[in-house]
Amino acid sequence: MTLHATVEMGTVGENVDDLRTFLHELQGCPRIQHTQQLRCPRHDAESGSWFYVEADPLAGVARRRCMACGDVTNLLDSAERWTHPQMHACRRCSASLMELAVGLHVDIDEEHDADILGRRVRWLALAARCVECGLIEGLTDVTVPALTIGEVLRAL
Repeated sequence: MTLHATVEMGTVGENVDDLRTFLHELQGCPRIQHTQQLRCPRHDAESGSWFYVEADPLAGVARRRCMACGDVTNLLDSAERWTHPQMHACRRCSASLMELAVGLHVDIDEEHDADILGRRVRWLALAARCVECGLIEGLTDVTVPALTIGEVLRAL
């Protein structure tokens, strides 16, 4: 994967829906057709959605640590290319707990396929919402070579 460009700093949001809207409204980059909130798979739907995150926009790597259990998950192949970035802190209030979501750009010719999880992802953007003050920021983005939405979501 190759870094496209750093996703620009966002605005304040009240919840993860605002984070997903931020991703859909990104300008100057491939169009986002699908967004997904990131959750720790070890928890039920009500927990496991707050993370500490490390991300390097220049290298296109990121990983998250679940606040509830400490489980670490790498963004796609980030573990293989890890650059040891510092833990992300909000630019507004310096807090470190974040809600995370990814935005996916898929092949246009596959946009109307019945199997959404089988569509090919070409680009991915990772964004965070500070749970303290609500600031939404882009963290990193990467070009994704020939993976389906299902494969990408399983690798997050």
